[in-house]
This record gives sequence, structure tokens and C-alpha cells, in this order.
Amino acid sequence: MSKSSTQQLVQDEQKILDVLRTNANESIDVIAKKCGFSRQKVWRIIKKLEKNKTIWGYTAICDDESCNLKHFTMLIKRTTVPIDQKMLQEVLKTRLDNLIPGSVIHIENIEYFHGCFDGICTFLAEDLVTAKKFCEQFNKRFSQFIADVEILEGILIIRKQAVRNPRLKEQIKFL
Repeated sequence: MSKSSTQQLVQDEQKILDVLRTNANESIDVIAKKCGFSRQKVWRIIKKLEKNKTIWGYTAICDDESCNLKHFTMLIKRTTVPIDQKMLQEVLKTRLDNLIPGSVIHIENIEYFHGCFDGICTFLAEDLVTAKKFCEQFNKRFSQFIADVEILEGILIIRKQAVRNPRLKEQIKFL
């Protein structure tokens, strides 16, 4: 494949990904129309992106407030203790949403990164008390590897997964 056709394929994939990022529920026909492609080309590219794990899931963007949930961010500072394979497997395979039986916790993202903190966990909970209990349980479970945990409560979601909050005008009065 020539360099220009490889570049064109990457551009075509990006167009489709841009549409899917704003609405993963769009039909193939709508995506094809928005991108100026045939339905078959869109289907083929999406299947390729799913197969090579460029696309590794689809999700609905929900209004958490309507579900009586609040958004929280847990910032995690690690100790210098190296994580062994057993602990790594536990972190990767454990369903952390269940750390507090009987409570509603929905984990959105867990990321490891470089900066003032080493990790971040964004999640939904019923209230601040439940969120704090979750952070305490998380800290207790992985205490050997955690030096500090900070919790932040989200006040206003402006964008979520690249989509603008449709209730922003009525909620912006808060600011």
C-alpha cells in the first residue's frame, strides 16, 4: 500500500471515529452520509477498528443527576513499593465497584499516569459519604502500595466523553 493510500485510510478511520465519539449509537447509514463514504466502507472500517482494538467498547452517556448519582475523582499517590504480579492481577481483575457491599458505585475510568499523583479513578456514587467509604476501602485494600488518596466531588459536567452536556444552560447558573 502506498504512503498516500495509508494516510488516506488513517484519515478515513479518523472521520468515522469522530462521528462515533459524538454518538456511538449512530447507524452505519448516518455515519456514511456524514463522512461521505459508502455504507460498506464504513462497516468494513468499523469492523477493522474493533478487531485491532482501536474501538474496544461502546457506551451510553447518562445524566448522572437524573440517576441520583454524583461524580467523584480519586487521586492516588503511590508508595515506592513495587507492585508484584499477584497484586497486579488483583488490580486488573477485581471488580472494585463491589468494595462496599450494598452501595452503588460505578467506576468510569482508572488510569495510571505521570505527575503529582500516580493514578486517578473517576466514579459515580450516591453521595459524598459513600464516595469516602469507597476511597477508604480502596486505600485499605491496596495500602501497601498507596501513600495518599485525595477525593474530589464534581460539581458541573460541561463535557462528558467529548459530548457537551445538554442541560448545561440550566445548570450553568450555579457558576
